[in-house]
Amino acid sequence: MRSKPVAVIEGPFLSPKELAARWRCSRSSVDRIAHRAGLTRVCLGPDSRCGIVRYLREEVERLEDQRRA
Repeated sequence: MRSKPVAVIEGPFLSPKELAARWRCSRSSVDRIAHRAGLTRVCLGPDSRCGIVRYLREEVERLEDQRRA
């Protein structure tokens, strides 16, 4: 089953799904990479375990720049 294309909207935040499409990897890989890199998780739900998770675009772009070969 193919997943639907993800529309990327310019703004200060990126969703894990947008990052998975951007990095061409799975959502679990995004979570693992973000955790290891120390990216800030912005949780927009009633508590940190459930709700909407976003990453700061600025931090993601900085990480990409640092890892560029």
